[in-house]
Amino acid sequence: MNGKHGIALVTGASSGIGAAFARALAASRAGTERYRGIPEIGGLWLVARRADRLEALADELRDAAPGLAVKAVVADLVAPGAVAAIADAIRAAGETVSVLVNNAGYGTYGDFDDAGVERQLGQVDLNCRALTESCARFSPLLGDGSVVVNVASLAAFAPLGGFAVYAASKAYALSLSVGLAAEWKARGISVCALCPGPVATEFSLVASAGARTEVRHGWSADRTAALCLRDAGRGKWISMPRPLWRFRRFAGWLFGPELSAAFAYRFMKRPSAKSGDAD
Repeated sequence: MNGKHGIALVTGASSGIGAAFARALAASRAGTERYRGIPEIGGLWLVARRADRLEALADELRDAAPGLAVKAVVADLVAPGAVAAIADAIRAAGETVSVLVNNAGYGTYGDFDDAGVERQLGQVDLNCRALTESCARFSPLLGDGSVVVNVASLAAFAPLGGFAVYAASKAYALSLSVGLAAEWKARGISVCALCPGPVATEFSLVASAGARTEVRHGWSADRTAALCLRDAGRGKWISMPRPLWRFRRFAGWLFGPELSAAFAYRFMKRPSAKSGDAD
């Protein structure tokens, strides 16, 4: 082991919010940032599918936090046995997990009937099944004082027409996170669901299949991750660091699921390659 400190494990780390969490945790290890309640880490494991980006980020973080052992793990979390293999590798290295960030996920813009069955099922596999397996496989490696962050979404609080499967999958992620927060509190483990609104990442590029190149009105990914770590360190079960996002959560509650879904479908249409409505 790296002394008494466990590792931090970040999934979906090659870009966006995942990379922002990795940078924030490395900065904490280097002493340039402090997050009260977030345990000190002895190593940082980065998990994603894109090897080139992952290795580039690992090199960046080694330079930013000298002495921090950064490991790039190239894996597709929906592949059979992938999550179990990572858990086995952590045990084989004699490590425990002090910080777990389950960030891997994606969405698909467009009508349910147009999005394609396999792509919709892929969202469920990654956003729900892989998240559940990650929590289950890594649970024995967590200990008193460990912190878990599961990335959900503002979309978790209301059904969205034109974004139906993604919103449903993030509602699952939120529900699972809050349930585990209640269960694992007795073990001394904090669980926090990050529920951001628009963040400046590649999310729209992927969700629209290239029809929209960037997230509109996207907030800083670095700021989102940093403020989430602050909330998680304080023991919050849900992190929504931007006041506008909290207001939108309230509005979704006020309107109810039926109006929220209908409003989103009529007035918040998102472009997709299927619709041909690029911007």
